[in-house]
Amino acid sequence: MQHVFWYVQSFEKDFARKQMTAFGEEKKKELSEKRRELAQAKKRVKEIDSLIQRIYEDNVVGKISDERFATMSMAFEEEQQMLKSAIPEMETYLESETDKTDSLQRFIDRVKRVTQLTELTPEIVHEFIEKIVVSKPEYRDGNRYQTLEIYYNGVGIVREPTPEEMEELFQERLGSRKSVKTA
Repeated sequence: MQHVFWYVQSFEKDFARKQMTAFGEEKKKELSEKRRELAQAKKRVKEIDSLIQRIYEDNVVGKISDERFATMSMAFEEEQQMLKSAIPEMETYLESETDKTDSLQRFIDRVKRVTQLTELTPEIVHEFIEKIVVSKPEYRDGNRYQTLEIYYNGVGIVREPTPEEMEELFQERLGSRKSVKTA
């Protein structure tokens, strides 16, 4: 966690850019598809209301039998009920997924408040960690290996930069400071 906090505090823009890229195009497509499904479900609920009204009128004037009316109206009502129960779930999913940018900014702001992480307290764990996934151990060359994934609240897994990427970030930072001093 110390490395992640240091990385976020030192290279906030790079961290935010990488997290948003990880959120990525595929997620945007998925959200677009879910929005379309939600709009179609809401439209269909309204259509069913008018269809029920129409078959009721057809039943009253004798165009369809009482039995046919009961069958059709029951089928429409079942479909409408199913859609009405699915709509809140879709809305909740869309709200939670579109809040990722807000969650990212809240995570960065919380990390900035931590000046120095010297011990891991329960408060820190609850504030920053959503879950920790420990995989089953693997044995290679007589050694035991076990992977650990830490999911941070609001941002998921944070991939720390490699030493090479870190050196590149330092060089960029030094280059930008020199250009500011000479200007």
